[in-house]
Amino acid sequence: MEETGAETPGRSRASRVVQTVLTVSIIVLAVSALYISVLVFQRQEALSQIFRYNIAFSASQGMNELLRFRQRVAGLLVDPPQTTKQDVELRYQILLSRMSLFDSGEFKNFVNDVPDTQQTVADMSRVVHEISTFIGDIDEKENALRALELTAPLERQMVSLASQANEYGATLQARDQNELLRLHWIFSLLALGLVVSGFIFVAMLRWQHRLQISVQERLRATNEDLLRTSAELIESAEAARLANEELSTQNLLFNTALNNMSHGLCMFDAEQELIVSNRKMESIYGLKSDQVKPGVSLSGLVESMVESGACREDEAHRIADLQTKLIKQNRSDTLIQELRDGRTILISHQPMKGGGWVATYEDITERHKAQAQVAYMARHDTLTDLPNRLMMRERLEEILQTSSERGLAAAVMCIDLDNFKSINDTLGHPIGDALLRAVAGRIRNTVRESDCIARLGGDEFVVVQGNLEKLEQASTLAKRLILAIDAPYLIDGHQILTSASVGISTTIDSREEVDDLLMQADVALYQAKADGRGVFRFYERGMNKRLQRRRALEAELRSANLDEQFHLVFQPIIDLGMNKVTAFEALLRWTHPTLGPIPPDEFISIAEDTGAIVPLGEWVLRQVCLETKRLPDDISIAANLSPMQFKRDDIVSTVARLLEETETEAHRLELEITETLLLEDNRKLHADLRRLRKLGSRISLDDFGTGYSSLSYLQKFAFDKVKIDRLFIKDITKSADQAAIVQTILNLSYTLGMTTVVEGVETEEQLRIIRAMGGSEAQGNLFSKPIRSEEIAEFLAEHKRKRSAA
Repeated sequence: MEETGAETPGRSRASRVVQTVLTVSIIVLAVSALYISVLVFQRQEALSQIFRYNIAFSASQGMNELLRFRQRVAGLLVDPPQTTKQDVELRYQILLSRMSLFDSGEFKNFVNDVPDTQQTVADMSRVVHEISTFIGDIDEKENALRALELTAPLERQMVSLASQANEYGATLQARDQNELLRLHWIFSLLALGLVVSGFIFVAMLRWQHRLQISVQERLRATNEDLLRTSAELIESAEAARLANEELSTQNLLFNTALNNMSHGLCMFDAEQELIVSNRKMESIYGLKSDQVKPGVSLSGLVESMVESGACREDEAHRIADLQTKLIKQNRSDTLIQELRDGRTILISHQPMKGGGWVATYEDITERHKAQAQVAYMARHDTLTDLPNRLMMRERLEEILQTSSERGLAAAVMCIDLDNFKSINDTLGHPIGDALLRAVAGRIRNTVRESDCIARLGGDEFVVVQGNLEKLEQASTLAKRLILAIDAPYLIDGHQILTSASVGISTTIDSREEVDDLLMQADVALYQAKADGRGVFRFYERGMNKRLQRRRALEAELRSANLDEQFHLVFQPIIDLGMNKVTAFEALLRWTHPTLGPIPPDEFISIAEDTGAIVPLGEWVLRQVCLETKRLPDDISIAANLSPMQFKRDDIVSTVARLLEETETEAHRLELEITETLLLEDNRKLHADLRRLRKLGSRISLDDFGTGYSSLSYLQKFAFDKVKIDRLFIKDITKSADQAAIVQTILNLSYTLGMTTVVEGVETEEQLRIIRAMGGSEAQGNLFSKPIRSEEIAEFLAEHKRKRSAA
């Protein structure tokens, strides 16, 4: 009994040890199960967040909106504008909205993490807020130019920002993949711990069972306690069963998350054998489940990709070789793979500790296309698909360098369409855009493939010609371009005629920089237009001074005080039958306070091109109406009307208003138009001329015979007068041809009931011939040079005295 009693406490202590171990095991199992749940949740969160970053897209959109804003602002500078102020303001609001995204969310974290981007975002914010101070007046040219100047440096900065954003997103992606790998190892270690705990648990159960058998006979009195211990063991077994079921559920959730990833995934061990993959991987490469089962080697997977037709063999092996190098170097990287069907796959390779690696596969086809499209649009003109100014400068630098290395020269040609504004205003912008595309096509078909073509905006193109041995090569190309552009166009049923002027700068005589060549070609283009248009001119050093003078006159003309700097002179028109003054022609003169007298041939063309002729023409009409009130009732005054006054102003309303304000009789106002106005032959012009005649004013056709003379003009428009240009009078005493032309015009006008005025009569012999031919009226220095208003009364008195004496 003593022995039995001695053994009983010892065995009781063993039983308590077993109970304690079992209790601790149960607690460990419960805590492990809970921690596994947390880990699985974290794994799911990491998997769903791996590719959440879209910072590169925001940066690219910001760059896109900046380019669109600049394009709209540039459209305001075209004359007439190719966009509206509201459109520019809308683009500005969109750009401002994009900027707000830069100061929030993940993009703000990106800017804080990458210091190099902070200056770009700050510059962008500063420029956008500076533009806000004058966005309401953006249609003013100075503000538009200022906006372009402020945003110009941002183009390259925004391209760099987009690149850094893309790189930053890739870095975040790699970091999340590392975190995913860490969670996987923790999960694996816990699973292993659970397995070991299970074995320990089983061993303890067997030990408890042996203890129960050994003490059953000796400790019957403690049967009740043993029954309670058995109940506890049953509960522990149930808890273990539930833990196993929970683990199975978590594994099921893991597999569900893995197979619902938006990216393909493969995990390889150190022997380059597949551990796990998902269904997205199968769908990307068109693989079957048995081709991506665990244990498949990397080389076997590559062969399966080739067999499925997803990859070209050379491309698949190229990626495999790159991955092998990454494995040897134990480093992470991203690879780009092009599939047969045109898809682009981004492969992210991440090594694991102890060997092996994880690779994810993302279909970035659309993103790749969008980035390529953004890059293409940043360097090409959207209307003609030609290179824009940015790409042209790059190509020009390349051509200059290549030509210089070969000991050859290069040429830059600025091409501008003549009368494009008129076509655009008359037929509409869609026709104008179609014409620009057609012109771009003809230029492209005329030059060599090695030459560069670009559209700088509006109707201005640039051609860069390299590898020149002599100047004649540039001349030949310029002639071919002019001939190609001059050919008629048929667009939407409209036959359109236009021509081109070309300015050329070369490096044959000197080695110039890019900006100098462009400036010189632009100066030469101005000269070509001044020389009659439809021609080409090479840059000469004196041209720059002429261009500077023209630009200076443009600025002075816009700011000139009309009453102080401009005045009219008047040349009499004589009735040859009665030798009587019937009218005066008003001629405009400009005396600048510092530059002195400016020739009319110089400033009138500038006023026509800039639109300043409209307010200037109205000022002339007002002065003419006021002057008529100082003349005898039977004498009228003729004033010239510019084609631009018909296009940009309601000339009929202007004339009617001035007649009413100055209380001038309409029949004493003669309005002279030139043949160039009649070329358009549109309904509005017909209507305007009829309305002017209906007011009571007389209409004269000036300089008949020097332009695009057509007898149909005299039939369509019932002119009161036809003025024969001085060109035909100059040599009328020597040239029978000119005399015949003048006689024909006089006879035709007489038959149609129109008065004729012969201009430029200088000698008595010319006057005698004109009288003999039956000319109605004449003007010229023989009668009087143009005189000021205060001299008219004295001239009329002197002419009346001579007439009486005769």
